[in-house]
Amino acid sequence: MILKITIPTLLIITSCPVFGQEVKPIEEVIITPRNEKENSIVIELSADKIQNKLANDLGQLLTLFPGLQVKNYGDVGGLKTVSFRSLGAGHTALVQDFTSLSTTQSGQADLSNIPADFVEKIELITLSPTRTDIPIHAKLAGAVVNVESVHSYSGMNQKKIIVGAQAGSFDQYEGYLMLQKRFKKWAGTLSGKIRSYGGSYPYTYLNGNTTTREHRQNNSLLEYFGTGSIHFSPNQNHQFQLRISGNDYKKELAGAVIFYNSNAAQYLNGYGLNGSLNHRFKKNNWSVFSSVNYQKNNLQYLDSTYLNSLGYLDQRFYATQLDFQSQVAYSITKKIDILLGSSFISESLDGKSLNGNPFRNSSESIIGFEWKAVGRILAQVGAQGIFEKRDSILKTQWNLLPAVSWSFDLGKKNKLSLVYRYTCRQPTFSELYYQQIGNTKLRTEKAHIASIRYELVLPFKKGVSQTMIQPFYSYINDKILAIPTKNLFIWSIQNIGKSDAAGIEFTQFIQKKIKNHTLGARVNYTFQYTQDLSDSKSSTYRDILSYSPLHSGSLELDYSWKKFSCFVLLSYLGERYALNQNIPSNLLDDYLLLDAGVAYTQQLKQNELTIRLTVNNITNQQYNYINYFVMPGTHFNIRLQYAL
Repeated sequence: MILKITIPTLLIITSCPVFGQEVKPIEEVIITPRNEKENSIVIELSADKIQNKLANDLGQLLTLFPGLQVKNYGDVGGLKTVSFRSLGAGHTALVQDFTSLSTTQSGQADLSNIPADFVEKIELITLSPTRTDIPIHAKLAGAVVNVESVHSYSGMNQKKIIVGAQAGSFDQYEGYLMLQKRFKKWAGTLSGKIRSYGGSYPYTYLNGNTTTREHRQNNSLLEYFGTGSIHFSPNQNHQFQLRISGNDYKKELAGAVIFYNSNAAQYLNGYGLNGSLNHRFKKNNWSVFSSVNYQKNNLQYLDSTYLNSLGYLDQRFYATQLDFQSQVAYSITKKIDILLGSSFISESLDGKSLNGNPFRNSSESIIGFEWKAVGRILAQVGAQGIFEKRDSILKTQWNLLPAVSWSFDLGKKNKLSLVYRYTCRQPTFSELYYQQIGNTKLRTEKAHIASIRYELVLPFKKGVSQTMIQPFYSYINDKILAIPTKNLFIWSIQNIGKSDAAGIEFTQFIQKKIKNHTLGARVNYTFQYTQDLSDSKSSTYRDILSYSPLHSGSLELDYSWKKFSCFVLLSYLGERYALNQNIPSNLLDDYLLLDAGVAYTQQLKQNELTIRLTVNNITNQQYNYINYFVMPGTHFNIRLQYAL
């Protein structure tokens, strides 16, 4: 196995120009004055780093954050979901441009459906009680992944047109366009992308003593993405935004490589439509944010060779979500801020393969508080009411969700922070109602999360060094997992009882500027031990939970000079078990990946031409994150972009 003796901690990304901008120092922080209203990890990825990675989707970018686990079921277009410290789906909120993204069916967004081309900033936030632009539902989760795109208020340029094309291995082709224009009181942004992928890559897979060498088949896709937004500012105190986005996709499902039928004809087709209307008001000590959001997702699973009386299987699901919220923040003094907010969410799902037509209404309220007296104290209390129908019975449930943090300086360069929060997640509609595996008796999954964070910032001549060390502990009750109930072929969703997770996160960031040269390096490392504590008499008692690696990490190095930049990237994921039974046959190998890339921007009068090239998995590592779902070996991407 890789790196059995040394602790693996590696990864690498870039710092080259995005959208044709000048090369500038790496914009990455752990805590900055701009983020004073948060007690969080707040490791930002700037637009430069994001664009130079040439990531296929948001999921690839989130692997760069300590504490986040991205489950990856495939390469381009493959299902990707994110969780924080191995907590369940609902404990990790994904916010894009002030809107919480999720699917009513699974309870969490598929990251493969969120392109990275127009993302300008990503934050990981653990507590933000007096920030009005984070939705209430997200604030009550265990962690928030906040994504800002070119459609955010801060992303408005006087005039900008960007057009680009990308080609890559295994018949990957992409094209994208962004138009942006600002007037006196109005501004608008339009972005779109199309992507096609063949997906027939070679792989080698070892199953017991048998080595299989094949090409991935039934793995193509065709996707369309589009977003339009309009901003209106009648005066300096008011801002309105209307944002509409949608996507349409047609994907072949390659499936697991074991017992694989190369003649299979399985497809996943669907489209999504999101609309939001936001209003922001700021004047003197007041800040108000209100929004209305609507999400619609249609999904079709089609198996043309299914063995039943019809000779095929066609399952369709129709999910809708409507939510509205309002938050008001007021600065009582320079040291005391408060926030009050309330929201309502209505979710529904229809489908013939469901046992019933589920719906759920949620009412949430929050009180947030910030006190800058002895250090900085942040606190919030959320009240969550759940109203739903299960087994023809209306059920009502109330949850009280507190969170508190205290941070204080240990001198000019050191800071210590203590964080505690209680959070819960509701069972998703799929977990409750999907065919035989659904379980309408599921209870709410509850979690206690605590951490201690130490930060050290050492500025030096034309450079800075930032260090973060964060031990953490989580205790989960009524954890929801899919487990085999009768044999390995009959599964069901169950509350397994109790589990906990203990570990430490470490981040080291160094940047140095020498004349026109900028050098940067970052190390991320996460150790996490997640175990089953349900039944002391069970054979799996204190076994590590499935897909919870002990070690994961990253190292990044990059260099930029004038219009040129390059990077080398190394990433590591440790051994993990495919099932909760910690036996050798369930143990998946660790893997180490090496990526590299270069970028160059040429000024053409008022316009700019940028070319980027990345080579991924240079060592042709044969690996899979999820058992039997193989990933591609060495592959490349090249992108040409013109900005005016």
